[in-house]
Amino acid sequence: MTLVYKNIRLLAVLLFSAMACSLPFSNPTPGVEEGQIEATEQSIDEPEIVEEQTPSRPPLEVPRIKVRVIDGVGEFYNTATDETFVPRGVNYVDFVRNSRGGFHDGVFATNTYDPERVRTAFQHLADSGYNTVRIFFDTCGFGPECIGNNGNGLNPEYLDNMVDLMYIAGEEDIYLMLTANSMPEDAGYWEYFDQQTNEENVLYGFSSYENADWLHPAGMEIRRRYWQDLMEGMTERNAPPEVVLGWQITNEAWLFGNMPPLSLDEGIVETANGQSYDMADSDQKRLMVTDGWLHVMDEIIPIIKEYDPEALTTMGFFAPQFPNETYIGGEWYVDTAPMVSIAPVDFWDFHAYFDTDLTVEQQAENFGMIVDQTKPVIMGEVASGKDIHASAITSFTYAVDWYDRSCDVGFDGWLHWGYYPWPREVSGKPWTLLDDDGLLFEQLSPAVLPDPCNPGELTVSNVAFGKPVRFSKENPDEPASAAVDSSANAWVAGDYPPQWIEIDLEEPTTIQRVGLSPEQWPPGEARYQVIARLADGRTVVIGEHNKYTAAGQQLGFDLPVPLNNVVAVRINLLEGPAWAALKEVEVISSPVVEENACLLITNGADLLHYPRLDADKVGSLNVGQIAYGDAQHSSADGSTWWRIPGEAWLAGDRISTAEGCEAVQILDTVEELQLVPVTFRVTVPASDIDEVYLSGDFKREDIPVWEPWSVLLQLEGGGTWTVTLDLPVGAEIEYVYTRNSFERIERPEDCSPTSERMFTVGEDAMVIEDEVIKWQDLDCE
Repeated sequence: MTLVYKNIRLLAVLLFSAMACSLPFSNPTPGVEEGQIEATEQSIDEPEIVEEQTPSRPPLEVPRIKVRVIDGVGEFYNTATDETFVPRGVNYVDFVRNSRGGFHDGVFATNTYDPERVRTAFQHLADSGYNTVRIFFDTCGFGPECIGNNGNGLNPEYLDNMVDLMYIAGEEDIYLMLTANSMPEDAGYWEYFDQQTNEENVLYGFSSYENADWLHPAGMEIRRRYWQDLMEGMTERNAPPEVVLGWQITNEAWLFGNMPPLSLDEGIVETANGQSYDMADSDQKRLMVTDGWLHVMDEIIPIIKEYDPEALTTMGFFAPQFPNETYIGGEWYVDTAPMVSIAPVDFWDFHAYFDTDLTVEQQAENFGMIVDQTKPVIMGEVASGKDIHASAITSFTYAVDWYDRSCDVGFDGWLHWGYYPWPREVSGKPWTLLDDDGLLFEQLSPAVLPDPCNPGELTVSNVAFGKPVRFSKENPDEPASAAVDSSANAWVAGDYPPQWIEIDLEEPTTIQRVGLSPEQWPPGEARYQVIARLADGRTVVIGEHNKYTAAGQQLGFDLPVPLNNVVAVRINLLEGPAWAALKEVEVISSPVVEENACLLITNGADLLHYPRLDADKVGSLNVGQIAYGDAQHSSADGSTWWRIPGEAWLAGDRISTAEGCEAVQILDTVEELQLVPVTFRVTVPASDIDEVYLSGDFKREDIPVWEPWSVLLQLEGGGTWTVTLDLPVGAEIEYVYTRNSFERIERPEDCSPTSERMFTVGEDAMVIEDEVIKWQDLDCE
């Protein structure tokens, strides 16, 4: 789901696998100070009149997109051509670091808005046939550069940028879905809310702000004021309404299921619509939620239509948790089915990621789409997480299948979650359109995939998807089939290595890559071996990994010359500190190739980390075992070495036969890192801390870069934690300490943004002594 304010008030969502990932926003609304209410009320009720006329811009020649119903099915259409309009595009989010050390969306921010960057992106999209961009207009969370105007409504310069971007979109043939995530912190609206709910103590059955922002009269009032200010601001600036595919009342609407009034099992609750509901009656409680959201639509849509009578409106949701049970949303409550056909919105925005525990058919059933399809439905957020799918190719494979099946349950458009790759410090990264050299951008574009409902056969895909599996062991609730189902579910053997899993490809297949998404916890050194079984019965070792490994990492074994006639792929998990577990296995196909792959038949040999006899051992091969060679190197002493994918080296004198190796890549040099042990010792506040992690860039390809859980430390005692890593000499190391999340990052004494710790690795063993002064979540909120 999308951008998470850690601010308790402004909670929204970022679910990639219902990807529950949060960004380090942290801004609870303070209590209202004496004398503040009057000024706030005046600033909201009596906005300053702007007397200067906004300079006019040339009119845009952009036809309206409207909705219609044909044979009981809603669709979008172009009013100029009368042709069906299929929204294809992306969520355009541009993360920038904020004043509190976290990240927010800087697209419209007055200090980071870049019209040329926007135009370049929109041109890039339009050139490949994309036609729609979804943008949040209030996820710049706080500060003078954001949408709030220091308690006085909305920031004029920010609104200027919104209108400028609208004109750019029209000029580049892009339609916009303009989306509210919550309500601005610095606009004065929340102060009014506090006054009404706290000072007058009129809670109507609510214990605090939770759920009151949707169901309490004060929550409804500040929502009205926000949209009134926004629409007036658009009108004053001559915003071009025709470029807006839809105004979205909220990104994702949900309620706290474990907070009043939903948590109550008795009592009468009165909500913003003036109706009362008996919390002892489950049907009335459900009706209260439906009526509450319908009331929001009934109040906000007329404000939008007053600005633009032809405007289309929508509201966003992630999948409810019934009738098909799911972890999507956690303790947040959503219920859309009762209002699918009766709500006054023009179309729906239902978010459905393809790495969750539900199929698209199950999500559609939970939304209520199966019963009624008279309103068009956009899949306004769709993608998969990098911690689940090992490559952009696998994400593409699942996306195409997901789009195709979603057509059958009533989805009418798709907006990918993310254009730019995410910053390294932001966890829960999805595969965005520009990741992996723009693979998804190209392959999912209308230019390459003109009809998602009829994609045809893919020449390159993840052929492991949905295939039969064999295995050594499995937990009943975590079966081996989960490793090839595209979801966030994982295969867990329920025991330590050695374990194995084998994917039956069901027919001879040419493959070019095998990727793994380990679900190993805790992180540590682990050994994986990948074996391909050929149609003639031979087995070939095509990958070796014996390095630091952690959950969320991706391991890839690329075959520069694809291997023909593979009928099964087996993953041996040979060593490791945790139960054997894989979230996903990918086997990427290739068209059949005439060139033979290099196959090495061994006399039995050790596999070494570098091409020299005294290098560290990473594994071994038995007599007669076949290995795939992807490179060759001749050392200074004249000896020959062969490399197996995964950086394992095999001495040439241990090879009895080399088949098809005439054109193998020759490496004149092999870079060898000189590693020295570096011990990190850190003292942290609070003795009851359960876990401490290093996050950063340790200049080792096997240690995840800037994940909040990159390296787990061990408790030494007395609040001191320690870990020793072998790091490359001369490397510039940047790092911070966390407690498994960037919301639980270390902070300095004044709670200002965290600066990276840095040092250069010397030639001798090192001990780094550190102290954490404060934690963001425990000491700075």
